[in-house]
Parts: sequence; structure tokens; C-alpha cells
Amino acid sequence: MSSILERLKKREATGPKALFAVIAGPRLGGKTSLAGTLPGKTLLLQATVFESGCESAKALAAQNGNQLEVLNFSSREELNEIAKELATDTEFDHVYVDGLSALTDLIFREPKIAMKMKSDNWAAFRELGEAVTDTILRLKELTYSEKAKKPKNVLLTCALAVKLDKNGSVVDVSLEAKGNVAVTQITKLGEAVLTVAQVSGEGGVLQRRLITKSTEIWPGRIDGLLDSTNPGSMEPDLNQVLKLVGGGE
Repeated sequence: MSSILERLKKREATGPKALFAVIAGPRLGGKTSLAGTLPGKTLLLQATVFESGCESAKALAAQNGNQLEVLNFSSREELNEIAKELATDTEFDHVYVDGLSALTDLIFREPKIAMKMKSDNWAAFRELGEAVTDTILRLKELTYSEKAKKPKNVLLTCALAVKLDKNGSVVDVSLEAKGNVAVTQITKLGEAVLTVAQVSGEGGVLQRRLITKSTEIWPGRIDGLLDSTNPGSMEPDLNQVLKLVGGGE
């Protein structure tokens, strides 16, 4: 028992864990822009070619009095190296990775995976899933005080593939990423899964909202919140989300 108590005391002494969250939403739905609503200083990591549109995030950050720096990565290896460097960084408060869908596309095009895809699809997708999971875990480690010199909130975007009925209404969504293992892991590892989407508001007018509690269509979850304290839907402002989990300004 004394060993368990010592472990608990050591854990308390290391300080609180930061948040690891998934920001989901349809393509061109405003996921990247949300980076500008994070308080303090944020590093936006954006996949070269596959992701773009950081200007709105920069403008929103400036409007809110926040700091936002943008850095591109062109491969999984480069993103892993950036994550390693961030483990000793003390400047940034948040890391916003844009995003999972692009990362799986990058890995899918790696020569080793491409070659294996020609001979054994299952093995290739399994290796892709393992590679994505490894990078996700490296990023999540940045949220732990025993792993990072300054724990940071890490938020990872993922595009949603939207299925419409003949009337144009959304009937189903799924994470848009290569490899089922990657999809499973990202939803399991995220302490918060938030969806930015256009939903019907008062009078049937569409409004851009952040979904924090799953509906029949949109995924949403914030671990540690009771149903009574989870708003279910809120303004697309990540600082408000951080306040809900005790880390906002």
C-alpha cells in the first residue's frame, strides 16, 4: 500500500495533465479557424499541400488578443521531430495539429506503404494504422507533465465525411481518414471529441456551433463533465471549452 501511496503523491506533485482533444467537422467547416480562439500562445502545425487556410485562424487570434504561430510539416517523420522538440519547449500553451486526415494521406503515400499496398492491402493498412497511432501518442505525451517540460493542450483536427439524403439533409457522418485503426484510436485517445458543424437554430436558421455532446448525427464528448454541466452545443470558442475543463482564461 505504501508503494501505491507514494505513486499517488508523485503523480500529484507532477501537476495536472493538459487536454488532448479531437476537433472534427466537415471539410471547409471552420476547424482550422478554431485555433485562433485558444488563449495565450498556440502553435498551429499544418500539413503541407493537404491542409490550408490558416489566415482566418490568424485573423481570429489577432481579434481575440491571442498569439498564433504556423509551422508546416510535410511528412510523419517531420511531425514526430517537431513533437520531440516541443517536449522541451516552454513558450507555447497549445499545439493545434491540422490534421489527422492529412497525416494518414501522407503516410499512405510513403514508399514503404505504397509498395506493400500492391501486395498485401491488409498488412499495409495495419502498418499505416500503427504509424498514425504512434504519432498520435507522441503528440498526446505533450499533455503530461512527466513527459513535457511545459504540458500543452494538444488539439488534433479530423475531417468528417458527410452522407446526405435526397433532400440534402445530413443522415450520417464518419471520420475521413485512411485506415480504420487510426480512426478507432483517435476517438479512443481523445479526452474530448468536439464537432464544429452547421446546425439548425431558432427559426430554422443554420448556425455554426461546437457540439460537445453526441447527437444522432454529430459526435461530441468531454470526459469528466456530468451531463448537467455539458452544454451539448456552444459557440465555436475553444477558450470556453477549456474553461469547462478548468484550463481556460
